Order: sequence, then structure tokens, then C-alpha cells
Amino acid sequence: MHAHDPVDLGVETSQISSAAARLDPLLSSFLLRSVRKEEETGGDTAAIGDASHASFTFTDATKAMVGLQIWEASLRKARLPLVDDFSANRNVWPDEPLFSSVREALSELGLARLVRRHPEILTSVLLGVAKVVIAFIKRQRKGKLVVVDDDTAEDEEYNWEDDGDGDLGDTIEYEYEPLSDGEMDQLAEALANELRDEWGSVVQGVALLDQVFHYDHGLLDIKGDTGFGLQDGIWQHSGWEPMPDLQRRLAAMPELRELLSRLGRRASSTGSDRCKFRPRKRSASKDDMIGVEMDPLDPTSVAGLTYSGRLTSMLPSEAVLLRSQRRTLRWLFLAKKAESKLLSYELSGWTDVPTLPLPQTRRSVELPSAAGGPLVICLDTSHSMSGMRENLSKAVVLASVSAAHSQGRECRIVSFSSESNAVEISNATCDANGICRLLDFLSYSFGGGTDVTGALKYAMEVMENDLASSDLLLVSDGELPSVSSIVLAKLEGLKQQTGLEVHGLLVGKDESHVLDMLCNEVHTFLSRYDGIDGAASLAFARKRQSSASALSGFSSENRLRTLTPNGFQRLFRGRRDLSLHAVSPEHRADEWNPKLKRRSDRPKSKQRRRFDDDGEDWDFEGDGSYYQEEVEQRPSNQQPQTETSDYATRVETAMQSIQEAAEASVEAKKLGKEELSFAWSKSSVISDAISFVERGLVERDVEARLVVLGQVAREHVLFIGPPGTSKSEIGRRLAQLCGGPFFQRLFTRFTTPEEIFGPLSLRALENDEYVRCIDGFLPTATVAFLDEIFKANSASLNTLLTILNERSFDNGATRVNCPLKCVIGASNELPESEELDALLDRFLLRSYVTSVSDEGLVEILSARSSESDDTDPNISASLDEVVAEIASVLEDVTMDANICALIRDLRKFLREDLGVYVSDRRLVKAARLLKVSAASHGRTSVDYVDCLLLQHVVWQLPEQRDAIREWLWDHLTPGKSDGVAEQTAFLLQGLASESLELVKKTMGDITGEAGARAIDLKAIESIRKEVEEMEKLLITQFNALERHMKLLHDLPEHLWIGRDDAEAAKQRLEPLVIEASANVRQALTDTISLRLAISSNDIEDELRSSVVEMLTDQEESGASFTAEELQMSLKEAKRQYKGDLLRQWKAAKKEMN
Repeated sequence: MHAHDPVDLGVETSQISSAAARLDPLLSSFLLRSVRKEEETGGDTAAIGDASHASFTFTDATKAMVGLQIWEASLRKARLPLVDDFSANRNVWPDEPLFSSVREALSELGLARLVRRHPEILTSVLLGVAKVVIAFIKRQRKGKLVVVDDDTAEDEEYNWEDDGDGDLGDTIEYEYEPLSDGEMDQLAEALANELRDEWGSVVQGVALLDQVFHYDHGLLDIKGDTGFGLQDGIWQHSGWEPMPDLQRRLAAMPELRELLSRLGRRASSTGSDRCKFRPRKRSASKDDMIGVEMDPLDPTSVAGLTYSGRLTSMLPSEAVLLRSQRRTLRWLFLAKKAESKLLSYELSGWTDVPTLPLPQTRRSVELPSAAGGPLVICLDTSHSMSGMRENLSKAVVLASVSAAHSQGRECRIVSFSSESNAVEISNATCDANGICRLLDFLSYSFGGGTDVTGALKYAMEVMENDLASSDLLLVSDGELPSVSSIVLAKLEGLKQQTGLEVHGLLVGKDESHVLDMLCNEVHTFLSRYDGIDGAASLAFARKRQSSASALSGFSSENRLRTLTPNGFQRLFRGRRDLSLHAVSPEHRADEWNPKLKRRSDRPKSKQRRRFDDDGEDWDFEGDGSYYQEEVEQRPSNQQPQTETSDYATRVETAMQSIQEAAEASVEAKKLGKEELSFAWSKSSVISDAISFVERGLVERDVEARLVVLGQVAREHVLFIGPPGTSKSEIGRRLAQLCGGPFFQRLFTRFTTPEEIFGPLSLRALENDEYVRCIDGFLPTATVAFLDEIFKANSASLNTLLTILNERSFDNGATRVNCPLKCVIGASNELPESEELDALLDRFLLRSYVTSVSDEGLVEILSARSSESDDTDPNISASLDEVVAEIASVLEDVTMDANICALIRDLRKFLREDLGVYVSDRRLVKAARLLKVSAASHGRTSVDYVDCLLLQHVVWQLPEQRDAIREWLWDHLTPGKSDGVAEQTAFLLQGLASESLELVKKTMGDITGEAGARAIDLKAIESIRKEVEEMEKLLITQFNALERHMKLLHDLPEHLWIGRDDAEAAKQRLEPLVIEASANVRQALTDTISLRLAISSNDIEDELRSSVVEMLTDQEESGASFTAEELQMSLKEAKRQYKGDLLRQWKAAKKEMN
């Protein structure tokens, strides 16, 4: 279908004003300006031919506004639009093939995730899409300009090309011709590539900023006033290049993070020591440095006596006045109470607050302190610190900047190479200037002399004036000259006056006399990382004693993490060719293959050339890129292709048979359809229950699924959010669904236990029994909705915790079992006191409920009267059966080591990066929840897709959920963190090289019948066994990826994952698993090919060494494609291949053409 064909979007041109009103003004004004520009110029009319129809019209603008609204709504949900997002009377926008090409480009860039992290760039993303669509419409409608020549036109054209002075319009006849479907595909792909080029560096730079400064850095500024605009040249800065490698190094250095947390002293309400600090004032920004101030409402300590009107803090002597029998003394008490003159204890405590420094002052105040304050880093940038040590030093700087930002600390970084060259290179601030300074530093190379004296003088001056509570970190290789006694004396004096600590961090060495003299403590852990990726590691790999011992790490528990002390996966960083390829030894002669040919095979005697707007030749390359090039001349010295020898033909035939056998073996070992079928007959019951809870509600898909999941798993659900967001309505519907008594209460600070658990039985009191009448209250409810749950007071808290956790209630001397299935707690805010943390922990599932979007509000207001709330009693009965059946099979649902390791790594991420504590009880319940999810889908084991539920389980603050979800997305591809395919390919190269040497020694004999030595045959057998072990591992990994791919394909049908969340996860994870599966399949094919090459008797002995040599060829990189695969159209290839594999197919296609 062509883009200029009429498309009924159900929108008339007269509705353009209403469509523009619902779109961002920047987008609507851009579209309208594009229309007016076309009208003013009379369309895109060239001097030759008529192309006035190639304009962007008001109708197009109206359709674009409606389409962009759908794109905007989808991107706000962290996913790309689907065909189903467009209603029945609308086709997708933009039309195919551009819709698929743009979606693929945005998916590869990860722009949906980026918009979720930084909503401020949404308009820019939509603007980029609009520009691409307008360019496509104009180019597609205009078509291609071709020249129509007669039989003598070629000579005339050639003369014109020679002299360049001919009149183009007078000598050649032109006409416009519509683009073919293939050319439309190529044009769409070319424009999508422009979108990739425009956003590629921006996405990479922003991702690195997010890693260093987290998502709230606020450095993206569309206007470019306070941050970086999307067209800012900062994204091309060379300082970005080392950041990914530095981030990988930091991930392997937990000691560095611990050291930075110890440095410096800061005022802290929980600190046990008291130190002197420069006074600071309270700040309104939460991003500023944390300090302390006295809080008179926090009675954690007695500061003295004061006057007040509070009865709770008055002295006993004042209470004596009230108890006196004399009237005058009682009147005196009342008078002092009225005048707030009661002698009272002054109760006050310290509280943590964001603070700003006061104007320069020499005065200091004594405050409680803790570690984690300001720090000054002196960095050795001399020539001896170049190379690997330079990278480690830059990693220390990056870690310091990140820690300073995330913890609200001040940080100064001073570089030194000589006494006169001590420069403050970075004041670690999260602003545009701070980032530019950091990037400049990361792009510098170290060099020069070494003298720490100047840096020490500068650092001490800073600490005396601005950062009196800071500590000093010296980063050096220890090759320092002696420091003068004057500087040492001043440093010692500063240590005694301010409590300064000087820490040394050695790079590349284990000891340094100068640092021992200067520092309180010298740290040497960086010496273990010096040269981690250098020749020493590769030498270790080459000197392996036995591949079998290396393969001992290939178990499912270790996943290759213990192959070397430092992690085997580091051996492969920067290695480009890690797979085996079958390469024919013959060399094809260069063939003349002009990109622009005359179509002499046309039935009429007309030959056509294609032109762009400037009259120059244009065509599409085979890889989909849009290019412009003059006609190439056929080389006159072309040589005929050489014929291959008989031996080469036999080797190629043998190689082809091995590859075919390997491919057939891979196909035979794949999981079958029955093994990938996970349908469960009872899933429809759960779907009906979710539909009932969600019925009539707008944008409450996630909440409806969570409450039904809570009921099925017998867990409690917490809703945090503003009032009036349907929280209580969802609770009532769950009660109707479950049947039985429903209990609902609004908590206040003064709610009594009688309101929650029932009043005391007066009749029982007459019999000296302390019993409550619990009928109709929480202990007898099936479903409960507790609003403002965190206002519960201590009088009812302990009993409430017992009911929530153990589902039992102590009624007098009797413990009563509660029939409670699920409690839905709701609150407008999270708890502030620590005593409520236990209550928060009782709610396993959590959701932050926001108000509906603007589109959702329109849907609510335009909706008809609500449907009946009556539920089908069959649903309730069937749901109880489903719950009982799931509970009966939970013990049989397994959780393999990979899922357990994922939960372990998630807890580490929460603890170290987000500062979130997750209790063991919560993690155990989360594991049971994942088993419930697997069982409810008819599976007997927990899969990675089930772990998406953890985003609703482990956060403490609503803003942490996005970071947790991003982490889960990055770790839900089987084998991604372990690099099984890459590590296997690396080992396979070594085995193949050894096999080649042995096969050459035995002249291809692998049985001994031709006189091969026994020791060589034994070595070949040993290699064969190792290859078989690798094959088993890869088969397991390949089938795990196939299973994961099937589950991702069905993810939108997942019962417990919201529709938008499921689509967003699918769009993010599917390309990753397709690429990983292709890599593992290639590694598996290579492994089987090697096994067959050294074990198959079908290969002639004289051919065996040549076949193995072809397998060990490392000169070619990338995947190989059959002739049939290279004949596919671009559209078919995009359906079959993703990511790097698609780009390799395009390159192979281009080479073939």
C-alpha cells in the first residue's frame, strides 16, 4: 500500500483545530508551518516536470496530529505503539512500511525507556518522528525522476557528462515514475537510519549520565539553558568513550565504594561522635548536602529546663501544685499553664535536613557526626600513571563524582604531576559545567613529572577554608619524592585541629614509603586490578593446563564465573572475533557490479535513469541506504574467475556436509512445540476475575491484576497515592469477587482497637474474661480495606501485625483463626516513623496509584453509566477452586539456580545502589509469589518473565520502581550476564587450534589405522570429550533462550503483568533474546562442526586437516547466510533478524549485489 493512497483515519480536515488542541503546541505548530510552507512555495515544483502533488497538506497534518497523540500515549507508558492502539476505523500512522521502520529504529535506540526516565524529551522524540514522516510523504508522492532516451541518447548523455556544459532541460526528456514497493521499503529504512544517526550519540550519552548521576540528574534541557539540549555538541565529546569501560571496572571494585563511604565527616542525627563543623542553613532542595538541626518536637534527649504549657513535659514539682488541697496553689498552676510558664524539661533531638553553607565564617559548632562527608582527592597524573593505571585512576574519579552526587556530598578533585602543576580539575557538581569538566578530564592523557607537594598545599588550603570536615585521598602509584618537613608539620597540625584523615590508594604497587609517612592508612586493593585485561590474562588463558578443568566452571550454578580468579569474562573484552566460520579457500575475482544500470531489458526502446531533486543520479543500495553516485564505467581489465581445483572442491563439499549435519543436529535438539506449550485450562477463570475487578475503571489494569494475584497467593496489597483514585472501589470489588464478610475502616491517629477488632464483651467481663465481640470486624472478615493504614497507633499495631502475618487473633485466652484472604491497605503517603516499617513489610505487593491521564479523563467523562456491580457467583466458586489447585501444586514448582542468583543480585543492587533494605521474609514470600505466577500459567518452574513481578514487591519509595524495572529488564535475558556463548567461542578457538596441530601430525588419521601415534589419538579423544561437554552446555543454553523467546512472545497474555508493562518489556527484551539466541546457535553450530570434523569417519583423512583449518579461520567475522536467505526481501529479513544480525544480513546482501 502506498503512502499516497487514501487512508481513512476518521478525522476530517475541519477537525484540525481540535486535534491541535490535544497535542503539544510545539508539535502542532511545526506541522502547520510545514503545510503553510508548502502552500507558499506552491508545492515542491522543480524546473523540470510537474511535482506539485508532492506536498504536505492540511489533511496530512490532521492525521499526523491524531497519530502523534497515539504515539505520545504509548511512549508515556514506556513502550512503542502497536497496531491495536489504533482503533478499528484508523490505519496505523504513519503508513507502512514507514511505521515498522520507525518502530524498529526507536526500539533499537531504546527511546521508549529513555522517555520513561526523562519525560522532558518526549516532544523532541515525537518531533523527530514527524520530520521523518513528512520527508517520506513528500519523497513518496513525488516519486522518482527518470530520463527517457531514444536509441542515441546514450551518446548524447555521455558527451554531456564529459563537458558538463550541456543544458539538462534542453537535451534530455524526463518524467516522474512512482516508487515500487521495494523502493518504498528502502526509502523508509533510509529515513529510519537518519533517525538512528540523529539520536544514537544522545541516547548513549544520556545512558552514561544516568549511570553516573542516576535518573534525576536534570541535565536534559530542551532549551539548552541550564543543561544540555539534544542538538548540543557535548554528545560528541570524546570523554564519553572511556565511560563504559570505567563503569565495568567500578562494578568489580566493591572495596572502592566502601572506602569512599568512610571518607569525610558529616553532621548526622544518628552519629555517636561529636565534631566541629562550619554552620550551615536549612535548604528547600532535597539534592543539597545533608546536615542536622535541632528539632524540639523530637523528644529523643533532654537538653535542659524551659517554660512551656505542655503537661506531658512539666516537672513533678509543677504537678504538686495541681494536687494541692489549697485552692490558691491550684489557681497558681492554672495561671502558669495559661501563660505557658510551667517549668518543663526541654526535650529536643537532632534531625537530618538538606543544608546550604552559610557565608564565609571562621566560627564552628559542635554537632553529632558520621562518616560520608566531603572529600578531597589528590590524583597523580604523572607519566608513570599512564596505561592501565590511568584507567584505574579515572575509574576512582568517576566513582567519587557518582558517590558525591548520590549522597549529597561535596567533592574536590586535584591533579598533580609537579609542584607547580597542581590544578583543581573538577568540582563534582551535577550541572552542565561540572559535566564538561569531568568529560575534559576523562579525555586527557597522563604525563609529566611527579611532585605531591603542590597538591598537598592546595588541598590543605581548601580544607582550612571551605571543607574543614573533609578527608584527603591520595591516588598514586607510590613513586613520589620526599615531602618537605614544613608541609608534613602543617599536615600533622591540620590532622590534630580538625580530625583530618589522609588515606592513600596505591595503583599498581603494594607499598610506598612516602605514602606510609603521609597517610593514616594506605589501601592496596587496586593492585589486584592492575593489568586485568592485559597480556597477563591472555597468557593465563593460553597456558591452560586442561580445557576439561576450565569446563568445570560450565555448570548451571557457576555459569563460567569461576574460570579465573578475576572472572573469565574479562578475557573477552575488546575481542572482536569469537566465533568459528566456514570460509572457502578460493578467492573470487572482482566482478564489475555497477550500482546504477541502464534498464536495457525494457520492452520499449527507452532507458531510464533516476534523479533526485538536484538532477543528480540516485538509487537505493542493497542494504537499504539512500545514496547518490555517478555512473561507474565497466573496468576494461576484468579477469575471468579462476576455477577451483578438484581438491578444493572436495574440501568444500566435506565442509558443506559437516555444516548441514551440524544444522540438522541443532534443529533436532531444539525444544518441540509440546515442550513450549504452557496453556492452563483454568487461566480463563483468573482472566474473568481480573475483568470483573477492572470493569468500568480506566487505567487500573495493573491494580486489578495485583489484587486478584494477592487473593490467589494469599498476600496483602498496598496502594499508595492521592485520594479519589478508585482504591476503595477496587477493594469492594475484590470482596464481591471473593464472597464473605467485607471490612472497611479509615484509620486516624485516634482510632481505638475497639473500632478495628470489636468492642469488649461486657457479659464476658462479668465472668472475669477479657473477650471482644469480633463478629463484623477485622478478625472475621474475608477481605478488608484499611484506608490510611499508616496512621495506625501503637495501641492496635501489634495485634494488626499478628492478623496480617499469621491470620490469627488472640481473643482473650483463645487464639482464633481468621478467614482473611487479602487485605488492601491504602495511604496517601508512606510511613515516616520506623515503628511502622514492620507494618509496611507485611504488604508484599505494592502499587503507586496516580490520577488518570488526560486521555483517560476524557474516557471517564464520556463513559455511560456504570454497569451492574453484581458478580457471577460461578466466578467466585471457580476462583476458590483455582486457588486450592494452585496451592496444591506449589511444592512441585521449582526455582533454578539462575532465578535464585537473579534475586540475590537484585538484593545487592537494592542495597548498594538504592539504599533499600529488603527483609529475608519478604524475599521468601516473593519467591513463593513467583511460583504462584508460574503455576497459574501451567508451568512447573519459575521463568525469567515471572520475575517482572518483583518490580511491585521490593521498592520502598515509588520513584524507585522505575530503576528496579530497568535493572530487571537488563538482567532478564538468560546467559547475558555470564557470556556463555562468547566464552565458549573463545575456548573453542583454542581447542580448534590444538585439533589442527594434532590432525596435521596424524595426517588426518583419527582411528590409528593409518599409523597415528597413540599419544596423539589420546589427545584428540580428550579434545573431543571437552567439545562434547561444551555442546551439552550450549544446548541447555539454547533451549533456555528458545523457551524464554516463546514466553516473551506470549507476554501480553500474562495474567499478572499489566498490558502496557508487558508490551514495554516485550519490545525491550525480544531483540536481546533474538540476538543472544543467534549467538548461542552460532556457537553451538561451530561446536558440533568441530566435533564432527575430528570424529566423523565420513571425512577422508587427506581432507580432514583442511576442513579443520577452515573452521579455525578467524579472519572473517559475522554470521554466514545461505543463498536463499540472501534472496529475501528487506521486509522478510526484518521479520526474521534483529539488531546486529540484521545489519550483518544487510552487509552480506550488499556484498552479494
